[in-house]
Amino acid sequence: MLKLKKATLTVAVAFTVGGGLMSLPPKDVSARTTYVWIAPNHGKKYHYSRGCRGLSHAGAKRHVSLRWAKHHGYRLCGWEH
Repeated sequence: MLKLKKATLTVAVAFTVGGGLMSLPPKDVSARTTYVWIAPNHGKKYHYSRGCRGLSHAGAKRHVSLRWAKHHGYRLCGWEH
C-alpha cells in the first residue's frame, strides 16, 4: 500500500512540476489550410462564403485552398472586403 501511494505521488509531482503533458508544444494554428470558393467559368475572384453575392450567377462552384486560388491569379471578391 505504501508503494502505491509513493508511486501515485511521484506521478502527480511529475505532471505538475513541468513534466508529462505540460511539456508538449502548442499546436500551430496558422498551419491550418483555409478553403475558399471560386467560379472557374466566371472571372478570377475567390469567396470565403459559398453564399456570397458575387457567386449568385455562377453555374459551377469549386472549393479550393486559398493558397491555390492566389497562385492561380484569383483575388478577393469586392463584396467581401
